[in-house]
Amino acid sequence: MRLTSDTTTLRRMRADDLMAFQAYRRDPAIARFQNWEHMDDTRAAHFLHHSATVEPLLRPGHWTQIAVADTETDALIGDIGLRIAKDEAEGETGITLAAAHHGRGHAQRAMHLAIGLMFRTTRIARIRAWADIRNTKSVTMLHRVGFAFLGHEVTDGIKEAAFELRRDDHEPYAGCAHN
Repeated sequence: MRLTSDTTTLRRMRADDLMAFQAYRRDPAIARFQNWEHMDDTRAAHFLHHSATVEPLLRPGHWTQIAVADTETDALIGDIGLRIAKDEAEGETGITLAAAHHGRGHAQRAMHLAIGLMFRTTRIARIRAWADIRNTKSVTMLHRVGFAFLGHEVTDGIKEAAFELRRDDHEPYAGCAHN
């Protein structure tokens, strides 16, 4: 699985992604908007291995983490989580990028690529996404990608903006290649 745009690639995670993965996942400025726990290197290596080898890639009822990489260097710059509901009616997504790669359009391009993958390979009718309301850049990115704002929800004491993108409202992203 490899999906590419001019600057951003989605690919399977790899063992050599460990250092970059741990660096951004341990960054307090990044972690404050996420609900995952820090992993030691052994657990993170297992997580990367599982993400690299799980088949099928999009299994109903399970999350899948996919690497977001720089197209030119193939270096890991973040990851995107995808989940298909058990009943395959809807999907869910969330993205994390290393701080050094914010503001360059990588999140938007990665999200377009992931949305296309989910709609092409599953029968889901919609994709849901949430963003901590303090993370205004993520909220803006979800709007730009085409997600409709549904309202605010409180999860674990954190106010989040809820979004959805319906299959019928999805405009395929022309700036990608499928390998």
